[in-house]
Amino acid sequence: MIEISTKDLKIGMFVAHLDRPWLETTFLLQGLLIENKKQIEQLQQICETVKIDEEQSSAAISFEPFKFSTGKSKASQPYSPQDVSKNNKKRFEEEMTAARDVYENTSVSLNKVLNNFRLKDYISIPEVKTSVEAVISSVTHNPNALLLLTNLRAKRQDTVTHSVNVCIFATLFGRYLTLGKEQLSQLGLAAVLHDVGEAKLPDAIIDKHNCGLTPEETEEMQKHTQYGAVMLGKMSEIPEEVVEVALSHHERVDGKGYPSQLKGPEISLLSRIIAIVDVYEQVTNNTDLKIQLSCPDALKSIYSMRNTFFDGELVESFIKCLGIYPVGSVVELSNRAVGIVIAVKQEKHLYPTVMVLRDKNGEITHPPQIINLDRFRDHDGRPVLLINKVINPSVVGIDLSEYIVRELGFSLNN
Repeated sequence: MIEISTKDLKIGMFVAHLDRPWLETTFLLQGLLIENKKQIEQLQQICETVKIDEEQSSAAISFEPFKFSTGKSKASQPYSPQDVSKNNKKRFEEEMTAARDVYENTSVSLNKVLNNFRLKDYISIPEVKTSVEAVISSVTHNPNALLLLTNLRAKRQDTVTHSVNVCIFATLFGRYLTLGKEQLSQLGLAAVLHDVGEAKLPDAIIDKHNCGLTPEETEEMQKHTQYGAVMLGKMSEIPEEVVEVALSHHERVDGKGYPSQLKGPEISLLSRIIAIVDVYEQVTNNTDLKIQLSCPDALKSIYSMRNTFFDGELVESFIKCLGIYPVGSVVELSNRAVGIVIAVKQEKHLYPTVMVLRDKNGEITHPPQIINLDRFRDHDGRPVLLINKVINPSVVGIDLSEYIVRELGFSLNN
């Protein structure tokens, strides 16, 4: 993080902190990637200094002029894990802790919502909205850590976990699509509540996770869309767009979905978004290893269903949003080391930040090394490490959740 004068701002810089509260400004969300001169002018009018996050800024920007000179250009020196492991590790711990708090609070709130819905047909809308706004804020500041948490909690496959994960993915995607503040809030609320109707289904059906259901059970399972829409429709605080998503998130653009066999543009935009995110989350976090797919394989599968199950343009945008190696992908590097992708920058999809799990000899790394592949270069600026391929997480032989707890001293529970 570097503090600079607003006179030195450039397009591509990510403003993480102001010298005044964000709520006193006209910016909708805390955290801002500068995309045009107008934003620079706005910042110059309200602030004297800001703090810039180098990692989230464009890689094309050099921050050397803003740092104290050491007599030797940092860019001219080869980059090594030893130079950055401690700083990266500390930063990663801080980001994961903040993301965990948001994740846990949202999960607790949604669990209360589902229990009240099941027992009393009641939902505390203010509580849900507060949780959704926290997710939106966290995605703005710390999207990578929050996305990684969705992968670390695959063992807890249930309606609450699924809905929280869908909210995270949907919010990230909505920001990528540049949805306005109100529409983004509706999308987050719809994501959290899209499966709320499952609270009205028998536990015996829910426990099967859509696998091995009889025709009668399948028919009952599909009614969760109607159950949810009917109950949400009775609540005046719930926007119609959110009710529509509860009803239509299983519709398919070719008309072969349910419950109304809607086609293409007959399906609302938010429903088409949730349809994609819903399936992506299910197949990447499925506890059944026969069904579970790696993040890239899940994107390939969804891509194959564009213009049949899913809106083709939205599918392509979703893939661009997550990148070639989405956060949570387990990859083999060019030196045969194995790691997990923990951060991705939009303009640098081929060079994500990777936590090395096993070194080139197959040994578990102690302590873990966190390497930004884009900055791991030789004297001539050429990449030293590249990604060879994506591998199945089960091949690694490491429980990722336990590894993070043990190696980073980070707890997944409060």
